[in-house]
Amino acid sequence: MVLEPLTIALIGFGEAGTAIARGLAETWRGASRPGDNRPRKLIAVDTALDLDARGSKLGEEARRLDVAIERGYTAALRDADLIISAVPGEFALDVAQAAAPLLKKGVVYLDLCTVTGAMAETDRAVIEGAGGVYVDVAVMGSFFGRGQKAPMLLAGPNAQTAAEWMNASGFDAKVLGPKPGSASAVKVLRSVLIKGVEALAVESFVAARRQGLLEEVMGCLGDVDHEGFGQFLARMVETHLVHAGRRSEEMVLVARMLRETGVPPLMSETTYKALHRTVEAGAVPADGKVRPLEETLAVLTDRVFR
Repeated sequence: MVLEPLTIALIGFGEAGTAIARGLAETWRGASRPGDNRPRKLIAVDTALDLDARGSKLGEEARRLDVAIERGYTAALRDADLIISAVPGEFALDVAQAAAPLLKKGVVYLDLCTVTGAMAETDRAVIEGAGGVYVDVAVMGSFFGRGQKAPMLLAGPNAQTAAEWMNASGFDAKVLGPKPGSASAVKVLRSVLIKGVEALAVESFVAARRQGLLEEVMGCLGDVDHEGFGQFLARMVETHLVHAGRRSEEMVLVARMLRETGVPPLMSETTYKALHRTVEAGAVPADGKVRPLEETLAVLTDRVFR
């Protein structure tokens, strides 16, 4: 498969769609092969267009970028050689089903929506059933500040071809593998960590600020910077079986301190429960020996999450 689109359709013109449109307007639309003078077009579909103040701004930004935007799924979508779907994950299937009857055979469909692996498989079936080529794309960072350069993981049989075109057109894309849905699964599993840390940071930083200790608390996180976040988390999991009891008891005091500061310990109380369930499952090793990560995860799988 060769990917050389002349018309790109963006479904969803929010933060992601507009960031991608800005990038493509600069890096792709003005570029062409020597002797190829065929025009390159950007079109967009967003159901919020002109419905309210935000919808009006979408239209203004589209016109500024010379993007032909419409509110509905019209015949214009048939012109697209490449479709980039960038809507909230709960609407991903609706978008695929609405676009499917209008797809040109062989159109490449980049699904940037945040969905689970199983949801991506459902979206793929709709697109491929209509003759399209589905590529699972997981955006692994924020478009805010990075724009089109937000890092992306791609998965599927045609992920390599899509990634080559994307990188040549100003994106930052890497291929995860040939299995559709795996990129989306990685993103959702990453979100377990990142969004959980965000919620915990809110509790900690609000309480720290109220006590006049925000700078000190932020300053004591240097060990994570030194070790690297991934390695730090792996070490925490490796030592979890041995220290689950002590750590869960510490969270009782954490919750108490937060209440004294006027911060409801929602995340901290849940952390206590998550740590203590290992103790309740009898998974704490009697010999107090820290096991390697893979062995630790096997014990947790068999004893705690059975």
